[in-house]
Amino acid sequence: HGVAAELLDPADAAARWPGIRFTGPAVRDPEGGVIDPEAAIAAMTRLAVTEGSAAAYEAPVRDLEPDGDGVRFRAGADTWYAWTLVVAAGAWTGPLLDGLVPLPPLTVTQQQVFFFAPREPGPWPTIVHGSSSEELEMYALPEGPWVKLGEHLRGTVTTADTRDFVVDPEARERALAYVREWLPGLDPEPRSETTCLYTRAPGEDFVLDRQGPIVVCSPCSGHGAKFAPLIGELVTDLLEGVPPIDRFALRPPS
Repeated sequence: HGVAAELLDPADAAARWPGIRFTGPAVRDPEGGVIDPEAAIAAMTRLAVTEGSAAAYEAPVRDLEPDGDGVRFRAGADTWYAWTLVVAAGAWTGPLLDGLVPLPPLTVTQQQVFFFAPREPGPWPTIVHGSSSEELEMYALPEGPWVKLGEHLRGTVTTADTRDFVVDPEARERALAYVREWLPGLDPEPRSETTCLYTRAPGEDFVLDRQGPIVVCSPCSGHGAKFAPLIGELVTDLLEGVPPIDRFALRPPS
């Protein structure tokens, strides 16, 4: 596909990143990087407002009702009408669109993330480590002075409204064990921890499609932020009547 990549044997990979243990080859993406989500959201919101959008905060959306050729809904204390409505609501997508759009099954899970201090100064790479034989699927990335670590799988099924924000002690122990075994360059005692939500679609893919006046924008499964500008372009296409990409299209539940 013309994507720059480099295959390193374990010795070369360990020499380049001595804080990581390697038992097999590693694929390096020289164009990889890390997005600062808070700064990115602020920048994109600022650009949207500059171009004429209005941003409303503390205005939860509810009560979507098709009305004529558009959709009527409530946002905070106000009632709005839209000829076309884009729903990009993350873990609230299913409840908001229940009965209005034939969504595929969307599973919301509460995930845990942990922050560890490097033992030595210097840059850390973004890490994706998977092994089907060990049921292992971890990721790590630099975030400020720490390295953020989380499991891509094994989250607790919940909903956006019933999540408990409590870190699973078993997940914490798995994270500590992983750092001790695979990331000797980190102090194995976490400096901080928190929870977040995943919204998983079948195949861990996106759902980007339009049905009548409603555009569904569910960049699911923990991948969406990486593609935010591109997803915006695809949603704009849907608003303008361009057919969806087939792999992202809505399909009636089987």
